[in-house]
Order: sequence, then C-alpha cells, then structure tokens
Amino acid sequence: MRRSTAILVLLAALTVACDPGANPVVAGGPSGPSNSTSTRPPPAPPTWTGTVVTRSDHRLYVGGTCSTDWKTTLSFTLEGTAAAGTGVAVLTSRGSPCPFPVAQIQIRRFELALTGELRAGVLELRIGDVRHTPSAGADDLGGFRSTTLSRLLRLKVDGNSVRERLILQATDHDRGEYTSVNVIDLRCKGC
Repeated sequence: MRRSTAILVLLAALTVACDPGANPVVAGGPSGPSNSTSTRPPPAPPTWTGTVVTRSDHRLYVGGTCSTDWKTTLSFTLEGTAAAGTGVAVLTSRGSPCPFPVAQIQIRRFELALTGELRAGVLELRIGDVRHTPSAGADDLGGFRSTTLSRLLRLKVDGNSVRERLILQATDHDRGEYTSVNVIDLRCKGC
C-alpha cells in the first residue's frame, strides 16, 4: 500500500509540473496561490476641503463702487492629477452692495462645480457657476462672478494644504473694473 501511495504522489507532482494551471489537492484542500480576486475595495482618492473668503468690488468709472463679501466652501477629489468637485458660495455682506439705487437684485448664493489639475506642487482650479439664487433678474453686483468664478486659480500646495491670499482683477470694458481679494484655505485628507 505504501508503494502505491508513493507512486500516486509522484504522478500528481509530475502532473502539476506539466500543467501550471493545475491545483493539487493534498490532505483535502488546495495548496498554492488562489485564483480568487481580492474583495478589498481600492483606496479612496484624496479629498480636499476648505473655504475661500472673498471681498469683491466693482469700481465703476461713474457712480462709485459696488462691493460684496462671500464665503465659499469647496470639496473635491483628486483622481490621479485631475480634480473634480462641488461647492457653495454664500453672500455674507448685508444691505445694498452699491452706494446708489439699483434695479437689479443681488445674487445671494451660487452652487458651484470645480475642475482642475495638480501639477508639480501647483493646484490649478477653475470654479464655475452651476446655478444661483435668486435666478430671475439677479446679478452679482460686486464682481465675484467676474473674478473668482471666472479665472483659473493657481495655488501652491504646501504639504497637504493650501493657504494663500489671491488678488484677481478683470475689466468691465468701458464701465469700470472688478477686483476680488480671496483668502484660500484648503486641506487634504488622505494625501
């Protein structure tokens, strides 16, 4: 009986050596690597969250300056080097934004989409207006939409955070100019 068992073990070993896909059975269970795939989910991409606090001005050549203050909250992920996410900007200033009567209604809230890229320690972000409230007949009188929401923001990453003061300007053609001062504070979780 011993000799027949030894022959069977030898034949099984030769069969496995000749057939790499074979899974030998020894003592009632498979040995060697399993063909099953891992059920562990891939790690979550790094998530960035933070705020942008903005003071925006629309300096008119005639009439004065309209000013608005905003607080924007952002959340976005990095898939490789590509950034994508959302945000909300809320008007924090009170009263009329202009020192003269205006017929337009001031926008009070923006729902935002964010896209961008991380390259060589610089986070390039573009924040866009998806929807705003009120929507009918409203405008941004202080210039937040014409500066902060219309430009490519280039931000230097320091470790796992961004802390930067960014001044943006845009022309209002023959009517005046827009300026916004933005204090940006972003932090990465999972970087």
